[in-house]
Amino acid sequence: MTSAAKDGLNGRKGRTARTARRTRDFLKAFFLTPAARSITARTLVKLIHSMLRLHPVALAAQFVGMVSLLGLFWESGMSQWFLVVWAVLGLIVIYMSLLFARNFWRDRERVARVRIWIRRWTWLAFGAGLVWGIAGAVFPFPVSGVTQVTTVAVIVAVTFASWPVYACWMPSLTAFTLLSLAPLTVAVAVQYSVSRTLISVIIVAVTVFIFYCGRRLSEMVVSSILTDAENQRLVLRLRTEIHRAQNARRAAEAESAKRARFFAAANHDLRQPLQAMGIYLDILQRRTTPQTAPVVQQLTAVSTSISTLVEQVLEVTRMEFGRVEIHVEDVAVADVLGQLQEEFAPQAAKAGLQFHTATRLPPDATVRTDRQLLLRGLRNFLTNALRYTAEGEVVLGARRFDGRIVFGVYDSGPGMSAEETQRIFETFYRGRAGMDRPGSGFGLGLSIVKGLAKQLDWKISVGSRPGRGSVFRIAVTPGGAGAALPGGRPARRALETIRAHAALLEDNPTVREALAATLRSWGADVVDSGTPDETTLSAFLAHAEEAEGTDGKPFVLITDYNFGEDEPTGIEFAARLERLVGRAVPTVVVTAVAADLIEADLEELRQADGERPEKMPQVLQKPVTPDVLNQAVAALLREAEAEAAKDREASEAPDAPHADGSSEDATEGAAR
Repeated sequence: MTSAAKDGLNGRKGRTARTARRTRDFLKAFFLTPAARSITARTLVKLIHSMLRLHPVALAAQFVGMVSLLGLFWESGMSQWFLVVWAVLGLIVIYMSLLFARNFWRDRERVARVRIWIRRWTWLAFGAGLVWGIAGAVFPFPVSGVTQVTTVAVIVAVTFASWPVYACWMPSLTAFTLLSLAPLTVAVAVQYSVSRTLISVIIVAVTVFIFYCGRRLSEMVVSSILTDAENQRLVLRLRTEIHRAQNARRAAEAESAKRARFFAAANHDLRQPLQAMGIYLDILQRRTTPQTAPVVQQLTAVSTSISTLVEQVLEVTRMEFGRVEIHVEDVAVADVLGQLQEEFAPQAAKAGLQFHTATRLPPDATVRTDRQLLLRGLRNFLTNALRYTAEGEVVLGARRFDGRIVFGVYDSGPGMSAEETQRIFETFYRGRAGMDRPGSGFGLGLSIVKGLAKQLDWKISVGSRPGRGSVFRIAVTPGGAGAALPGGRPARRALETIRAHAALLEDNPTVREALAATLRSWGADVVDSGTPDETTLSAFLAHAEEAEGTDGKPFVLITDYNFGEDEPTGIEFAARLERLVGRAVPTVVVTAVAADLIEADLEELRQADGERPEKMPQVLQKPVTPDVLNQAVAALLREAEAEAAKDREASEAPDAPHADGSSEDATEGAAR
């Protein structure tokens, strides 16, 4: 054989081998379960679940088919023994199928034993196909015409009703379909007639249709199972993430509550000694001598510095917790400038600087913001400007720019570099000027302004040149023209004499002694206590009755708010005292607890119909200065005296006249 012939023969062998390999791969891929390499044991178990859902329909179809063929061929002359044996085989297959279903559902280890169950299922499909293959090979031969067509129709109908059950597992479908229809096709085709050939073609077409539909159904079921499994994994993952998020939220809430408790404790514990220190320093200033005056001034400066630091730290903490009270209103620009002019002009003059305000805005120009917080932010700017400006001037201006009203604080100080201006609003950052002047600040004032800006939608900015000075700006949303409420800083007043009976309830001994000494220095008769118990209540009641029955002096209660767990609050104590006295008692609450929390507690008492004072007490935040406390007590006493005067006038007023001008007494006399 020539080399060319050998090459041609080898080429044909190679093409034949490739064709055979491709055919084998196709048949393997077609007749096996889709994605068989990727499905798990749990997926196979779910496949069997899907098959068993349709199992009753297939078994019912097979039973009805057997009964139909037995009835059709029992009197046809075919051996009845053969019919009985064939029927018994069919019933055995049905029984084994039912037994398979029962044992499968009872098997708790079916996932681990899934391969055994798959093999059993394939053998059941093989047995069912064999029973109907025997029927297809034997029953069509001895008959013809309508009986033969009926036989073919019954066998095809049973196969057609059963294939969805076996389609979920392609090997079982292949075994059942080929065993049940192939013998029938051959038996009909060998009769060599046009009609029989046509029937054979139809059976072949049905076989192809069953394989095609079975393949598609198997793909759909497997895809559905895999999708369902993926969805379950996603749901499980989602639940896990939700659980983690909830745990994280609970942890954050617990941490926030812990911080809030720490803040409340620090707020109270830090303000108590500062309160006592301020009161004692005020008393010491009134008794100072020329020799001790410098020392007292230094102590006052140190006390002011510590109070400022504590207040700024607590303010930063409040802003971080979102606990800053905000009351937005229309604020007059001229009012803000005038108040700050009054406050800072004397300070600037004392430092040898010029200070003035400037604006070209209309007199009725307003901004929409919180008045006190705006003043606080501008005060921080002005305090820094006066602190770091050695000579020259400081100017507070206001103008309209880019749809907002911009307040600017201009100074002729040392200025800042570009790097400093980028960090100047950071917490505890002081800049080069602050580092050169120890004790000039703590680097918190500007960070507080930044926090206020976030909460009030201000736009803050800074501009500076080394050696030329700086400008700090706050851009605020304009308000309605002429809509500002009257405001301004109240004029400073001299301390008023407090000729009253004062009941003082304060659990801190140092603060209690300082407040008692201060009240006595104002002329008040003071009785004090540290616990809100029944003994204190009786003592205060006696003091109040003495005030009402002897010298006619008014009675006022000055109390802390928080006395610890299982103890009444200052407001609850005031309510009990009012109930015993029988009238409203002027009350001042001096506390470190925020006023909004006190108002919330009072609202809870009101909703719960609990014991509460007739009026909301005057709340002062520690540390409170003596002049503020003096003004608060004096104002309450004036208000109480005015109400008492109205009550006396009402009780002493003559009876109202009738429409005809006569009095009620005259009318009664005439009647008598």
